[in-house]
Amino acid sequence: MDLYLSQKQHIRKILAMGKRFYDKTPASYRWILSPLKSIHTLSNVFRPKVWIVTGIEILSRQKLTIVFAGHEVNKNYLIQLAFNSSCRDFYVGRKWLWEIRGIAEEKGNDCSLLIAEVPNSFRILSRKVKSFFVPSWLSGEIDISRDVSSLVKNESLRSDIRKTKKNELSFEVSNDLSKLRSFYYNMYLPYVYKVHGNRSVIPSYDYVQSKFRRRSSSNTLLLLKKEEEYIAGTVLLCEKNRSTCWFIGIKDGNLDYVRDGAPGALYYFSICYSANRGLNKFNFGGSRPFLKDGILRYKKKWDQKISNRQEMGFLLKILSESDGVKGFLMNNPFIYEDNTGLNGAIFFEGNESLSETVFEKIYKNYYINGLSRLVIYRFDESENETADIVPPEYSCKMSVCSSWEVFNDKGRISSQMSTL
Repeated sequence: MDLYLSQKQHIRKILAMGKRFYDKTPASYRWILSPLKSIHTLSNVFRPKVWIVTGIEILSRQKLTIVFAGHEVNKNYLIQLAFNSSCRDFYVGRKWLWEIRGIAEEKGNDCSLLIAEVPNSFRILSRKVKSFFVPSWLSGEIDISRDVSSLVKNESLRSDIRKTKKNELSFEVSNDLSKLRSFYYNMYLPYVYKVHGNRSVIPSYDYVQSKFRRRSSSNTLLLLKKEEEYIAGTVLLCEKNRSTCWFIGIKDGNLDYVRDGAPGALYYFSICYSANRGLNKFNFGGSRPFLKDGILRYKKKWDQKISNRQEMGFLLKILSESDGVKGFLMNNPFIYEDNTGLNGAIFFEGNESLSETVFEKIYKNYYINGLSRLVIYRFDESENETADIVPPEYSCKMSVCSSWEVFNDKGRISSQMSTL
């Protein structure tokens, strides 16, 4: 055992030395080290950091214990969804993927939900291990080759645009790197830290600048103005016939500008500007896959068509049918991917009636262009499908089934990943 621990310590030291050496290597020479960087990346994927998180789940007010494997930022995001940050988390250390199920089942851990961050290629295993593959991020876009005014169908969206005009917001564009730097440090960082805190995935300024300069004649910094003051901005990455809103920022993280309609104005002006340049597609950038997520719900107003182009996602495995797990699933409907494409998963109690009005409300609130269908899971104890009949007008986009299939695997676990 001492020899094993000594070997692990030596490996950690070697990896730490390699990272320090890579960080000190000039950017122009780092390509030489790319094979070693790839090996280090693969090691982090198959041997992720692991935490055990325990708290009182928001909806059920019952105890929920989650074993999470992956990046700390994603762990923090899921903690916010489940516990509103009020919980205890214990860092287990780095573990191989095939060790994680054993950690969850160790006596005393009492884990009822396992979430492991894995490569997209692992999606094919989700059915074998009776779990959901949930993309870590989703991308969505709209067709802007037609008149932009025809895209504004949603009354809430019209209200956002009226707010833009009422507050006399305007914009200008720039390729000036000094303005890009000012935007990054005075708008982007303050805003993302204030709104998302430790749940933020933040690219370094050097990375932002290098990506911006790569196509400096096409990429654009769009700055929002109120009178003569710059109050917000976004970076638009342009390639072929598409413009992508990379990320947005608000001056000093001031939420008064948000209430004045700055985020909506940024998207509206970015779409108008991209369309005037003759581009055909506008990509809204990344969104989290949970259907109540505020950013995803805002982009839904534009009827964006979502897709999954990310390299990573989560295998979400239910280990026990606890009240805490039920509460988490009912409170956080999510998008998952299988061989039919992207689907929405929505959970209901088994004794709750699904009337035609309820189906209409579910469809209105949660269906997004690009989903194959919405799947409603009922918490009942029978293997048989539930008796709810989907109204004909929604039968192509919605279905109802029992939660039995995701709560009862009868030990049928894939030999390739028996731990998940």
